[in-house]
Formats: sequence, C-alpha cells, structure tokens
Amino acid sequence: MCVTEERGIRCRAEGVWALRAVIFTAVFFIAVLTGTASARAETAYGYILPDSSWEYLTYEEISYMPVQAVCYAKNEIYARNGRTFESAELQNYFDQQYWYVGIYSPSEFSEETLNVYETANVALLSQRESDLGGYVLDSEYYDYSVVYQYLTDSYNYNYGSDTYYVDPDSYIFYDSDRRYLSSGEIVQLSLQELCYARNEIYARHGRLFQSQELAGYFEQKNWYWGSVPAEQFSENVLNEYEAANVALLQQEEYARQSGGYILDQYGYSYSGIGSYASASTYTPAAGDYIFWDSNIRYLTDSDVAGLTLQQLNYAKNEIYARRGYIFTSQELRDYFGNKDWYHGTMTPDQFSTSIFNEYELANISLLQQYEYAMNPNGYQAY
Repeated sequence: MCVTEERGIRCRAEGVWALRAVIFTAVFFIAVLTGTASARAETAYGYILPDSSWEYLTYEEISYMPVQAVCYAKNEIYARNGRTFESAELQNYFDQQYWYVGIYSPSEFSEETLNVYETANVALLSQRESDLGGYVLDSEYYDYSVVYQYLTDSYNYNYGSDTYYVDPDSYIFYDSDRRYLSSGEIVQLSLQELCYARNEIYARHGRLFQSQELAGYFEQKNWYWGSVPAEQFSENVLNEYEAANVALLQQEEYARQSGGYILDQYGYSYSGIGSYASASTYTPAAGDYIFWDSNIRYLTDSDVAGLTLQQLNYAKNEIYARRGYIFTSQELRDYFGNKDWYHGTMTPDQFSTSIFNEYELANISLLQQYEYAMNPNGYQAY
C-alpha cells in the first residue's frame, strides 16, 4: 500500500526507499496469475496520458485508445490527486505506479481539487468511454495486458524505432552538463524552474526522488532512468560544468526565497516549466517581441517613452505571454497567437504573478505606469 509523503518538503533531490525491482516483480506475479505473461511489466510505470493535468485533450487523440485504457486514463487524473479506489482492479493498478500516493478515500475526495484541464479531460474521457459502451471494472478475469500494450504502442508511436531519441526541449537546459550557465540566463527562470533545472542535473545521473512532484516530472522524460537512491548518490559523479551549475542555480533559488522552492504543495503544476536554449545560440527574430529581453533586464524610461498606448499594453502583456498566460481578450489572443514563441498554458484563474522574476515585475510596473499616464483607463483591447 502506498504511504503518504510529507507535504511541503524542501527542494532537494532525495531517494526513494523501495527498489523498482520489487515493483516489477509484483507486476510479473500478477501477469502469471492472470495468464498474461506476455504483458510487458516495465511499460506500466508511467502515465497513460502524461499531459492530462496541464493540457486539454482532444477527442481525436483519445479516439484510438481501447476502452479499458480510456477508463484507466480518466481515473489516472483522480489518482494524481491522491484518490483511492473502491475498485480492486483500479487500486491494484495504481498501487503499482511509482508516482501514486493514495491519500483520500472516495468519500473524502472532492472534484474541486481538479484544475480546469483535469476537469475538462475527465469529462472528455467519460464521454469517450460511454461512446465505446463503457468499461466494467472488477470482472472475474480482468488483467492489465491491454493497458500495457497501449503504453508500449504509444511509446513506439511517439519515438518510432529509435527509443534513444531525446528531444532537446524535454530539458530545461539541454546542455547544462557541457557548458557553464550564466547568471543572465537563469534570472529569467521562475523559482520552480530553478529547482527543477538543478535537479535535472541530478536526474541525468539516475538519482531517484522522494518528492512526488519531482518524480512525476522526470519520469515523463524518456531520457530519465532513476536507479540510484539518495543515500547512495554521490556528487562526485558530476563534472565541473554540472557542479558549477548546481551551485549557481541553488544560489539564485535560495536568494529568491529562503530555503528554496517548496515541493509537493497542493495544486502544483508543470505548465509553467519551459525549455531554454543556450544564450550563445539564441537570436530572437526581428519583430518577434517588442522587448525580447524584458525578462532579463530592467527597461528604462528611454526604452518605453516613445511607445504608443497600444504598444505599451502589448509590451506589458508580452511578459505575461512569455510565461504562458491565456488571454481573455480576442485582440491579445490573435496578436500573441501569431508569435512562434507563444504557448498559452495557464488560464487567468490558474496564473500567479509569483512566476515572474524581479526584472519582469519591475518592467510590468514601469509599462503600466506609462500606459495609465497616457490614458487613465489604459488601453482597451477588444
């Protein structure tokens, strides 16, 4: 049975006590009992739909899923939020998952704990399950082979025959193991990103994480193979670049907030985690931004004095857009929707200004000051 992890532990890469071999053995034992020895146990230890907590699913992308996988994917969203299950079939399945921590009984669990993406995705998956005739849980001879096969097929579809392909965008800093990061490029990261970028360096070397938040994040990466418990991990495995980058990232993280980012807080999300190209190779295209560097330097009066009312508003909202804010204004949706760099991931009710760094906060204040000095009502976007 899963044990509830302590909430609010500090951001440090800590190891889990249980070895994965024990879990794999358990799955194999189930397979033998149910006559499904062909089911690949190792494919069970991931999410069926990894993005279902921070992206809207579409009917098209779930249309090829077998009904059992649809049912499990729907309940996976509840499981992510700590729900336990009356169904022995579901409870046994999720108990095998490295990321699962059952906290709330069905009667204690509230749908209000789900975010807007999860709520919408539960509804969509429920509709799809109904369209397929529904899945009956806890039948006498149930097994997990269909779900395991779906996970295997999904992996092969996404990565093809090259199971070693690594998408550079799956890292916060793809090259933090081969160059020194600079203060100028890490200052644009949020507190959460600083924590993740630091632990990304440990994750490269197979360190296991006790934090459910970190474990869930890195287990989605096809380059991550967690195998080393914290008590066995040594920082001696880090090269000179990695050691220096860990120190730099931790210094910035702890300077922002005493003790650093607090992991496993209620309602945490991965939607604000970005991927950052090397500063030496990144060249913004002309016209992509009003101020391409408003997240890494303080704007000055001379920078903004010549802007129109509309430009002041767009420059201010550009800072929000860079952080994935989804706009309610159709004008701003259209404007930023035409930018290759824009990826809206957070609705206004999910967005928090705590994601901004000191440059962004100061620049928002400056731009807003000029905007409202020019017109007391500000710019009225349609």
